[in-house]
Amino acid sequence: MNKILITGPVGSGKTTFAKQLSAQKKIPYYELDDLIWDRHPTGDKQHPVEESAKQLQAILAKETWIIEGTTTRDWIKPSIESAEIILLLLPPYYIRVYRIFSRYIKQVTNRESAHYKPSIQLLKKMFIWNHHYENKNIFELQKLLSLSNKKLIILKKSNAYSDYENIC
Repeated sequence: MNKILITGPVGSGKTTFAKQLSAQKKIPYYELDDLIWDRHPTGDKQHPVEESAKQLQAILAKETWIIEGTTTRDWIKPSIESAEIILLLLPPYYIRVYRIFSRYIKQVTNRESAHYKPSIQLLKKMFIWNHHYENKNIFELQKLLSLSNKKLIILKKSNAYSDYENIC
């Protein structure tokens, strides 16, 4: 597999898994967040949807890629169609909550870097996004998948990489 889409809720391990898979397969990985947000020291500004879609098309034109992210917006549909495999990471809810909080602590104590400025407001949003994923976002993802369901593999263990190795 040379074109891999990794998705799931906040704290599911998407970025960690993408980095591991990228190193193992020697395939570059891309974060959807970087296509959505224009990063600035003074604060992130959202790209217009057209710009995000244009950046996505440039990635999809490459021979190999791993794309990871949570979004269920229509502009990501070409990545779903182009992917050879779609990995949905769904570890238990309590694991995701722990990871969100742990990541926040590491970021505010400068033990982990972030593309964004960690704040209490963003931490609250992450908990909300995580909570709503299985009640809202997963259904939006299913709509986007439509005929691509055959490419979907759901990984439910807390270590997605080992789960993936056991399946593939």
